[in-house]
Amino acid sequence: MEQKTNAKKMLVHLFLVAVMLCLPGTTIAQEENGFTRINVVEDFTDNGFQWFRDAQLLCAGNKEESNAMTIGWGGIGTLWGRTAMTVYVAEKRYTKKFMDGSEYFTVMSFDFSQGKVLDYMGRYSGRDGDKAKALGLHTAYTANGTPYYTEATMVIECKVMYAAPFDSKYYRSDAPKRMYANFPAGVHTEYIGEVVGAWVKGEQANATINAMMDRRSIRKYKDKPVEHAKLEQIALCGINAPSGMNQQPLEIRIVEDYSLIQQLTDIYKKANAEQVSRDPDFKNMFRNAPNIICVATPKGRGQLDAGMLAQNMMLAAQSLGLGTCCLGGPVRFLISSEEAKPYLARLDFSPDYELLYILAVGYPDESPAAKPRDEGKVKYIK
Repeated sequence: MEQKTNAKKMLVHLFLVAVMLCLPGTTIAQEENGFTRINVVEDFTDNGFQWFRDAQLLCAGNKEESNAMTIGWGGIGTLWGRTAMTVYVAEKRYTKKFMDGSEYFTVMSFDFSQGKVLDYMGRYSGRDGDKAKALGLHTAYTANGTPYYTEATMVIECKVMYAAPFDSKYYRSDAPKRMYANFPAGVHTEYIGEVVGAWVKGEQANATINAMMDRRSIRKYKDKPVEHAKLEQIALCGINAPSGMNQQPLEIRIVEDYSLIQQLTDIYKKANAEQVSRDPDFKNMFRNAPNIICVATPKGRGQLDAGMLAQNMMLAAQSLGLGTCCLGGPVRFLISSEEAKPYLARLDFSPDYELLYILAVGYPDESPAAKPRDEGKVKYIK
């Protein structure tokens, strides 16, 4: 008799689960919104030291009320035997009340073309209105009722294991002292969450294909030089591009000295004063980029190899959160200018080499949409 009773209870339980799966607004699996579940330990391929620097979106709340904010601080790894993520929210941020009142939170990535989402979420407060609605984002919920946006490219859900504000008596360096000496948002609270779920948009994300599809020519850059380590990585990816018979008929010069960029720009400005005066945002002749990469080839050959080199470097830059633009106009001007020759000599190209193109590179300050592509140019011969 007891076994029959237990069997009935089990059937009732399964029926209730089935009903929940069919209820409107109940999200048990993100697959219905175009996401694929991943194992974050095995499938997360981003640079953990860079991921938060590139900015992510933090969201907490419930089905009645929620809020999100852009974050640039955080960490991922292992703690207490659990896969963990750490995020930080300042005392006066509107999102803090949702973090304090929630058992779970989500951290979301957006692709480069959606840069306006991260910018808007970082500039405006949820106290002043529904930011998600203003951006046209659609809120959905995990099986735990944690909010996320269906437009995200990656969603990581965490269950809070620990939360506490920073205490000044435990500061061990001047960094936090300086940070909070005059920080209007107040001291940060540290939230450590166990990663309980992770999803990417579509099939398992392919970082290389994503970089190819997301890359755009950037013509507006932030006033922030690119770190030397990133420039080294870009160069390394460049010289690993294929070349005919592996002859590598190329020379690369990466300009980190902004004074050289400015000296060349001064020459350009004198020759194009009227054109420059029409651009109120003009800073330098390389689309205002803080760094440039100059590529030269032997006269009359190597152009195809240089093209493959450029693509490698531009995709590497894209994967590192940087923007690029391949420039030809500035090259034509510089190689025809007698006044520029002493400055170009600093690039120290071999005598039989000539400057072919320049890549502007820096942190993007725009998110242009993709231009239409003509798929009719592709034909399959079967």
